[in-house]
Amino acid sequence: MTQNIYEQSRFNSFNTHSSTNQGPVECLGMTFANDQERRAYFTEKLRRELPDLKQIEGFPLGEDEDILALSDPPYYTACPNPFIPAFIEQWEKEKTDIYGHETEDYHREPFAADVSEGKNDPIYNAHSYHTKVPHKAIMRYILHYTKPGDIIFDGFCGTGMTGVAAQMCGDRNIVLELGYQVQSDGTILREETNEAGKSNWVPFSKLGLRRAVLYDLSPAATFIAYNYNTPVDVQAFEQEAKRILTEVEQECSWMYETKHSDECTGKINYTVWSDVFVCSECTREVIFWEAAVDKEAGSVKDEFPCPHCSANLTKRKMERAWVTKYDSAIKETIRQAKQVPVLINFTIGGKRDEKRPDQFDLTLIEKIEQSELPYWFPTERMMEGKETRRNDPAGITHVHHFYTKRNLWVLGALYGIALKSRLKLSVFFVQYAALGFSKLSRYVPNHFSQVNQYLSGTLYIGSQQVEVSPDYILSGKLQRLAKREAPKFSKSKEVSIGCGDSSLIPVVSESFDYLFLDPPFGANLNYSELNTF
Repeated sequence: MTQNIYEQSRFNSFNTHSSTNQGPVECLGMTFANDQERRAYFTEKLRRELPDLKQIEGFPLGEDEDILALSDPPYYTACPNPFIPAFIEQWEKEKTDIYGHETEDYHREPFAADVSEGKNDPIYNAHSYHTKVPHKAIMRYILHYTKPGDIIFDGFCGTGMTGVAAQMCGDRNIVLELGYQVQSDGTILREETNEAGKSNWVPFSKLGLRRAVLYDLSPAATFIAYNYNTPVDVQAFEQEAKRILTEVEQECSWMYETKHSDECTGKINYTVWSDVFVCSECTREVIFWEAAVDKEAGSVKDEFPCPHCSANLTKRKMERAWVTKYDSAIKETIRQAKQVPVLINFTIGGKRDEKRPDQFDLTLIEKIEQSELPYWFPTERMMEGKETRRNDPAGITHVHHFYTKRNLWVLGALYGIALKSRLKLSVFFVQYAALGFSKLSRYVPNHFSQVNQYLSGTLYIGSQQVEVSPDYILSGKLQRLAKREAPKFSKSKEVSIGCGDSSLIPVVSESFDYLFLDPPFGANLNYSELNTF
């Protein structure tokens, strides 16, 4: 019965809390007229804390106003979170109110079972990251080792799947999807086989959300984690995302027009670009796409004849062709490996078609290349590192070099509009395209979609790249994010998130009931470099 009361109190908060709630809001024992007032109050408190927080090793590089704007205190701060101790104190008090002062004779056998969870889930796929553990896999551990209301800590949280898993332990439907049974009183049973080989259902846990404290050194990761663990007003988000795409479409649609015929204009879905090399025999330029790619098989030949002199060539035998141009963003003349557009995929009359770029397309690209962008964009030199400097030999040395001028323009427009939105999820939505818009996206002809075809864990740029349009990459993203509705996603803020060194988190000993840690991969994955974008 005690458990039922606890579950009911938590589910009531799920149903009444809304990200657009304009009524009274309770937070850390205080009541505010609305959520805006709550945020303003804690933002000012965080502002006063910043001088001391900056003394903590691992404090993010950034202007105070940007850190404050990105944060949603006390739930999430884009720096070390000083409010975590207050959350732990409150959560512990709520546990005492429900369970009393009785101490549990805690005992759990080691979790010894194969865990295999697929990655084809709307939540998992809402935002990409270098490494990611499906939340359903984490749920199995949390359910095994904890009870409702327990506080879980993940100090290498990445995109915050531990927080999602902790909250999902209170979702009956999701627990059932794991293959467990849930009784009317919230008892969860799993199937076990005894020594006689007979299967039976054994109680092992209780239905109910757990709380989580998430920490990571990466501002990008913790921002993604915050959005994953924040209540979502799906209808408001859909309206806002569509508005953003519509505004960008109105401004930038001319950059994605192509001629189907003299009378008909199509809408570009994506453009394929190819590296250009120089034949080692005749010294004439060789477009890699035309010479080495088997269009029907969708494969690349290891050896191929020069289209000019028929010499037998390999990619390793050829030198790159180069272009020299003035980069007005950094006010330097730069030398980069030559690339040319070779294929355009477009839609006309509701049907897809493909063509080789014609003079209209080449003139349009040149017009964009000669234009000055109306939006701010990053121009930093890529940081020292194995991945961040791997493209230096091709002249890709600064952040903006990883984008065509067209996609840099559109990405700037998307961010410009999203940053003015009242929904932080709008920036999360646009951020999804930061990698997909880049030259890291390889053209994979035998795949259904050309979205996000970059290699995980590296900043490798292939010899064939795909430049996608905003509608092509983000319309599907909008549909996937819109699926994050109840009961598929929590409607309550039961997670506290901070950005910083996890060894310096401001809590006392024995603050957490369970640790779920998936530490960094060391030199195998260079997170700080991969998070540059």
